[in-house]
Amino acid sequence: MKLIIVIYLITFIIKIIAFLLSNVIAVLADALHSTVDIALLLLLATASKASEKKADLLHPMGHGLIKNVASLAISVAFITVLAFELFKEGVNKILNPAEIYQNLEIALIAESIVLGLLLFATFLYMRRTGVINRTIMFESLNDSLSTLAAIFGIILIYFGHPIFDGIATLIIALLIVYNSLRLFAENAKILIGLSPPEEFYSKVENFCLERGVKGVHDMVAVYLDEGKIHLDMHVTVDGDLSVKKADELIEKLLRDLKNEFPNIKHVSIHLCPHDGDRRKLY
Repeated sequence: MKLIIVIYLITFIIKIIAFLLSNVIAVLADALHSTVDIALLLLLATASKASEKKADLLHPMGHGLIKNVASLAISVAFITVLAFELFKEGVNKILNPAEIYQNLEIALIAESIVLGLLLFATFLYMRRTGVINRTIMFESLNDSLSTLAAIFGIILIYFGHPIFDGIATLIIALLIVYNSLRLFAENAKILIGLSPPEEFYSKVENFCLERGVKGVHDMVAVYLDEGKIHLDMHVTVDGDLSVKKADELIEKLLRDLKNEFPNIKHVSIHLCPHDGDRRKLY
């Protein structure tokens, strides 16, 4: 996380200097994007640390979803604050294009350096797993595309088309909205109780049947965190089974399930002498 923050601070300084020297609004839009990114990266770092807190009485399943809440908040902030303001500025520049620009070559070189740094950050985090790393990767890609739009805007301004300052700003805003919506959808589905795919249920059912139970039914599984699942299910056993034997069966099945499926963090197993629907919906 420290590395990406340093990269963003460097790109922000380069963008601000390029804007002051050139007066290109698309470059300023790119710089404003970086200021929000830096603040939100700090928020993500805080959320990642908070998610490591142990479970307590108020949060018996842990605090893993804090990361998803933070990413969701970031995506909303991108759309409602940054993209909206850039849309307004872009439209204004299209309707009232400026004629005075200077040092466009310096601005072009500066934005090209920024693009290289952001592509490096995107590649770096593309190979990492986890919701925080994916959020950083998406935002690095987001910034790379917006910087590329600013570069094209500078080139077209250089060839005598100042209206493209506003157009480039609008493109940057659209890119922010698109990536923010993707980030929003990815985290929202976890927060509203996403269930694992059908393949997970089939594997769990077959695994239990191989260990002496007569059937598995009323299965419910939801993500507590990325890669961590809470599983609740009923297993069918002989109705004459003693309480002691039933308890031994449950304990062994619990251990075996967690060993076979490391992503199962919590599991509740209920014994019953009858069958039922394979999946349960509340």
